Amino acid sequence: MIIRFLYIVLILFMSIDILAQSGSSLKDFEKKLSDYYDQELIADVIAEIGKDDQAKVWSWDIGEYSLDNNNDVACVVRYPKEQSKICSVYFFIDINGTLTPVHKQSRIFVESPLEVGVAIKNGSCHVTSKNEQFHWDITGYQYRHGVFFKYDHFATMRNKGQTIEQYRNVIDRRNSMHVFSTRTEETAYYHHYHDIPAYHVKTSIPFGLHHPIVIDAPDDVIKGAFYWKGPQDASIMIEQSRYSDAMWNLELKVLDDSICTSLCDTCVQDKIMIHLSRSPKLGNTIDTQEVNKDSILTVELNPNMETPHTSSMNIIGSSTKLPIDVHRESNGYRIVANIPTKFMTFKDSESSQSDIQTIGCTIELLDIDNPFRPEEQTRIVSSAYEQGNSSSLGTVTFYPMNTFDGEFHSHFSHQFVQTLQQLGF
Repeated sequence: MIIRFLYIVLILFMSIDILAQSGSSLKDFEKKLSDYYDQELIADVIAEIGKDDQAKVWSWDIGEYSLDNNNDVACVVRYPKEQSKICSVYFFIDINGTLTPVHKQSRIFVESPLEVGVAIKNGSCHVTSKNEQFHWDITGYQYRHGVFFKYDHFATMRNKGQTIEQYRNVIDRRNSMHVFSTRTEETAYYHHYHDIPAYHVKTSIPFGLHHPIVIDAPDDVIKGAFYWKGPQDASIMIEQSRYSDAMWNLELKVLDDSICTSLCDTCVQDKIMIHLSRSPKLGNTIDTQEVNKDSILTVELNPNMETPHTSSMNIIGSSTKLPIDVHRESNGYRIVANIPTKFMTFKDSESSQSDIQTIGCTIELLDIDNPFRPEEQTRIVSSAYEQGNSSSLGTVTFYPMNTFDGEFHSHFSHQFVQTLQQLGF
């Protein structure tokens, strides 16, 4: 499993430094950097850290997490003046031949600064830290187009003979939870799911969140994998997810090389189903539930390519039928649907205007390539969904106005503001 492999790699990386139990002085750190950089660039790093003879560098790595074909640097520094168990983590990007600091953060350690480490791999800079015995966090950061942001987070902990691993991707929104026996490694629970963000219509979304949520991996195919030829055959991209007091607006791009439109009221056809939990219980908890179909509300989006204006959204179990916008494209079709929020549990909460609200949600694509052989259908879902089981749902998270998920730091925003002020704005 990729997540566990990453965890092992980072711990092994940290164990190399354990041979030197006291960290490196800044002079030793400069010598190590001299194998990679000219003295002018090294001076940029030392100037930012500060020339403190007692400061120690406990972990560092060189690699690329900005994808600009230039190596970047990250390091963990412990200052003697710190009264509490805190390390400072510095992130440097090679910008136009200068190692420029783009972010700094503090991390708490339990027993030794060795518990905080950095490793650069696969276009991300990972920071590992220990919270307590057998409880570790690994947070991945990236730098793209002048923005430093949190990319993903992995946590592992132990509880009563079980190990719990949780992974959350802030950008791609792919998450998973794995619970297994610490002694035998036998899996007790595993669930992978998308957490679909819904931002208020008046929220300005920062760079990094402006890209579609893609549901196109082999693990997303729960039925008909034998007939599925890959993402171009059938897959979903959530290109926009916004909400107001009355509506949840979804813009979906469906890749489909053979679109099947219903020929009769009882014929099968391509469609999208949005399964929503009726109760506050979330779809990503460890607890299991009995199958209860009444706990799930299903919204069907039925595109009609022959007469697009007749495409409709049906609320299953009610007489509600609303129009949707459907546009045919060369490699599939696009749907714009406005789902009334009165059908969603979170609207029952008095605090929904100010608090982040999450409900169970799975988006499912039913792909029919041959209407005369409906058994050859393919089902692609945004979570490991079991029909009628609300505990297997993924999630949709509604963020209040002017809030969003993640951690974003625009490196050039300060310089931009200064320039505008100099110009008289």
